[in-house]
Amino acid sequence: MTNAKKIDDHAPLSAPIEDLQVRIAFLDDLVEQLDAEVARQNAELADLKKQLQFLYQRVDASDLSQGIAPFDPLSDIPPHY
Repeated sequence: MTNAKKIDDHAPLSAPIEDLQVRIAFLDDLVEQLDAEVARQNAELADLKKQLQFLYQRVDASDLSQGIAPFDPLSDIPPHY
């Protein structure tokens, strides 16, 4: 008789424990998804940094004296002013 009473005493605790287990499972899945997204963004950021470095190298290596005229904001006023 005491075993039956012990089992009944634990019944009210099993539902909240199951709810917590379900929530933990969803949170684990969410953490894995977020980790994958952070890894993807990290790879994209590294690629963008390489592209930016390449563009800086091209600008530094190019001869600007023949192509683009220097811009003076005081004398070169846009037409809408």
